[in-house]
Amino acid sequence: MKTPLVKVHETAELLLENAVSDFLSLLQSQPEDSPNLSVVLTGGSLGIGFLSELSRRQADLSRVDFIFGDERFVALDNAERNEHQGIMAFTALENLRLRRYPSPPASLNEARDALNEALEASYGPIQGNTDVFDLVLLGVGPDGHVASLFPGHTGQGDWVVSEDNSPKPPSQRLSLSYKALNRSKQVWFLASGEAKANVVGQALQEGCSLPLAKVEGTSQTVWYLDKELSDAL
Repeated sequence: MKTPLVKVHETAELLLENAVSDFLSLLQSQPEDSPNLSVVLTGGSLGIGFLSELSRRQADLSRVDFIFGDERFVALDNAERNEHQGIMAFTALENLRLRRYPSPPASLNEARDALNEALEASYGPIQGNTDVFDLVLLGVGPDGHVASLFPGHTGQGDWVVSEDNSPKPPSQRLSLSYKALNRSKQVWFLASGEAKANVVGQALQEGCSLPLAKVEGTSQTVWYLDKELSDAL
């Protein structure tokens, strides 16, 4: 486990402002002739807040490929869907390079297999050891879950795993696997509030087996925390 960088902010709002500023700096640092930046987005209040702040900045994101780290297996226009919430917060996202998860009426397993096939066509076999993502953003659940990878559930598989018994509704979900999330140069965790302090504290120690401790960037892992959470560690 590489030593992560921990950034503490007075408020969740400042946390998001700083994370978006760091993201835009990362984007601006890419050479003109480099491939598109490949970014994994996250849902939840901070993940959608990140997109709201990104929308406010009005940056040129035409050279960024986006995908969410997980998705609720519901209709495209369902309010529970991460992609739908993201587009509501940042309307331009719908017209950017956003790879969308399959939805019903396909079955959950059919959707998983279709997305696995698409990602393998883009990135090759999951067993590879090269970076395919430049940045993975992850929120943190109070139980220590990330994306739709929950404690006690394997989360192992190809690029995408299916979850048909999520501890949180809706029960059916699709998620990038641990193997997929770990093929990123940078992983940034966004976490705020005292309720997350216990699992974040565990994850920052060696030997933690919670899902959020099973993902790290190949170059760097950064924790963006607010003061309320940090003070409770």
